Amino acid sequence: MKHRFWLAAWLLAVVGVTMVHSPAWLAGGLALVTLASGRGRGALLWRALRIVLPVLGLISIGYAAMGWLTGEFAWRYLLLLNLRVVLLALLTSWMARDVNLERALAGWPAGQRWLSIVRGQVAVFRRLAGEYRAAVQSRSTVPPTLRQRYRAGAALGLAALDKAMYNSEAVTQAMRSRGALDD
Repeated sequence: MKHRFWLAAWLLAVVGVTMVHSPAWLAGGLALVTLASGRGRGALLWRALRIVLPVLGLISIGYAAMGWLTGEFAWRYLLLLNLRVVLLALLTSWMARDVNLERALAGWPAGQRWLSIVRGQVAVFRRLAGEYRAAVQSRSTVPPTLRQRYRAGAALGLAALDKAMYNSEAVTQAMRSRGALDD
């Protein structure tokens, strides 16, 4: 029951964070969640930041360039966006660390089925990324250039998309043939 409560609390917190439009409140929420996350809060914050910082950096640079070109830079909006995404990433990392999803979804067979599908797909994509990483390293006698890394990343992205399409069709057909999607 404890895990179900924390999963519901996470869902409510995520919805609540999306409704807050004040950078001060979001910064306060970020500080509160960081303090409340308990032991390992520094590693948890780093984990959340490591995931979202590259994307936020690109979005922020693009938004700043657009603001500079048009002469209408809304720094408050950019701050709001960055704080919200970091807070959502921190909440999600905390939930992933502390909530046992099997226990939280106990008593909900459809949720447990979807969880097993998601976990299977994550394992497939982790293995695929590891294989591509090993392939790039085995073909290189020197560290790859930025262009080579971009090309390898694009190849991985294309392979992941192909595999996702194939796997989603295969899993859906297998589940439908066994009556799992007839709820």
